[in-house]
Amino acid sequence: MSSQNLSEKLFKIKFNYPETSTISNPKAKQPSNSPVGAMMDNDNTPGWYRLLRRAQWAWQGIDPIEVEAILAKIAMSKQTRTRDDLLDTVTDYRKGNWTYEWSQPGAVWQHKAKDALANEQFELARHAFYMASQYYAVSGYPHLKGDELALQAHTLANLCYREMGKLLPNPLRIIDVPYKGKTIYCYLHLAQEDQISPVVIVCGAIDTMQIEYYKLFERNLAPAGLAMLTVDMPGLGFASSAKLEQDSTQVLQAVIAHLKKVPWVDYDNIALLGGRLGANLVTRLAYIEPFSIKAAVSVGGAVDKLFIEPERFKLLPQMMLDTIANRMGLTSEDHELLFQRCKVFSLSRQGLLGRSRTKVPLLSIGHAEDLICPEVDIKMIARGSLAGESIIINQPPIFKSYYRALDQAAEWLKQYLLDR
Repeated sequence: MSSQNLSEKLFKIKFNYPETSTISNPKAKQPSNSPVGAMMDNDNTPGWYRLLRRAQWAWQGIDPIEVEAILAKIAMSKQTRTRDDLLDTVTDYRKGNWTYEWSQPGAVWQHKAKDALANEQFELARHAFYMASQYYAVSGYPHLKGDELALQAHTLANLCYREMGKLLPNPLRIIDVPYKGKTIYCYLHLAQEDQISPVVIVCGAIDTMQIEYYKLFERNLAPAGLAMLTVDMPGLGFASSAKLEQDSTQVLQAVIAHLKKVPWVDYDNIALLGGRLGANLVTRLAYIEPFSIKAAVSVGGAVDKLFIEPERFKLLPQMMLDTIANRMGLTSEDHELLFQRCKVFSLSRQGLLGRSRTKVPLLSIGHAEDLICPEVDIKMIARGSLAGESIIINQPPIFKSYYRALDQAAEWLKQYLLDR
């Protein structure tokens, strides 16, 4: 089916689509004064269900002016909302709905890409397909299972990303990883094609698609001569068949095992990089697969305090609680039950962090006052390795500082993957 026909089939106007904020908990109340926003560029904004990740979207290449224009259209909508106190809860696929408003520029960029391709303007087509993929990705945010509009947005986002990948100097490879009778699709970007490459496996946050990490490759890993293979978090995207649970590292283990069959990467030189709950899996894997990986990086890792301190867990914004529950195949209606179920993600309770050390070098990046990964966790991750290091960020804006730290992370990874 052509991309044009697919676009026409998706997002047909109909009613009774489930509205995103109702999927995990239709009766939820938004916690007030959560400290997350103050630490992550004010992304926890009163009056919005979703965390407004302006800095992250800008890093991905989305125009901040257009972001504000989209948010204004959503905020000013007079359409029916499921929650009158939350602006981004407009029902159905129409003006004011989150998916609708973010998909509009996605469609514009997609048409620009097709026109450029027809005119053999390959650089413009590549850029336009990439931009379309990013707008479509945000249109499905926070990517909850059961969100029909988000699923349609994912289809278009991946379609455009793959079209972009065909136009790269080193074309995108799609890696099919078998996992428990299903297939998990991962994206492989190569820094060079004339020789096999060390590879960094990237497992991102729980509310982010794997296609949203291309800038990490372009700006940080490729210049260091490192390939990047991205994988969705369990319960999300191409890994939606896998539930988020204590042993979710099995997904990454399956990816690592499958890399033996991938001819473009150096199987003996694999590193890991993860953010938030992705960093939890990455850090855990450094303990249970010490002979398979050369190094691992945690960025703001949710590894311990969040899952053993109930008062800290209660401060999470509702969207984050919903997302965690959704990945686990649960609802967020019973807050205490959800916290009890999440205790298994504490790596100290698992007998790892603070109780033993791995030979795998660990780099831990974070902000000292972060709700999700406070300074004690940042340092505990670093101390969990015989060759551990930490980068503690204190200079605002914090989120941008995280990405400046990725330059250091790339150089740190390079010394373990290339300089030996």
